[in-house]
Amino acid sequence: MDAPKGRYSVVEKDGRLVVIDNGTGAPIPSTFAPPAGRPGRSGTTPPVPVSGAGPGVVDRAADALLALAAREWDSQGRAVIAWKWEQNGVDKRWDAALDRRQQRRMGRALLALAAAPLMPLLLLLAGGKTFALAALVIFPTAAWGAVSLQRLYRETNDPSRV
Repeated sequence: MDAPKGRYSVVEKDGRLVVIDNGTGAPIPSTFAPPAGRPGRSGTTPPVPVSGAGPGVVDRAADALLALAAREWDSQGRAVIAWKWEQNGVDKRWDAALDRRQQRRMGRALLALAAAPLMPLLLLLAGGKTFALAALVIFPTAAWGAVSLQRLYRETNDPSRV
């Protein structure tokens, strides 16, 4: 005696697996569309976060800092950065519209830089006992944030990429 047939079955068509509704015989449309491959990259896709899982505390804090740093948001939901500063007597600008990944990187970099002022606070509260621990954690974290912002600046402010 065979097992009863379920509602759906999976068959291979043209080298791809397709889900078939056994009641109608029609294929079920896929909600997953693999990203288009880029030249020089392997066909692996990055891991996708579990739907419904919200960002953690770090990412929420990073998002809040990004919202403070962004001048505005464009119609596509991208953060628009418009920073001006003077470096060695030369006026510098950073004008960019950041995509989702770049927004996440910038928020995390800003959060890492925001950790630097915690060093003196920890020294005051702990009486100098945690200097080594704070130095091993906070200084590299702040340095990583500065390097990340510099990389993001070079990536988005390069005139040859336009």
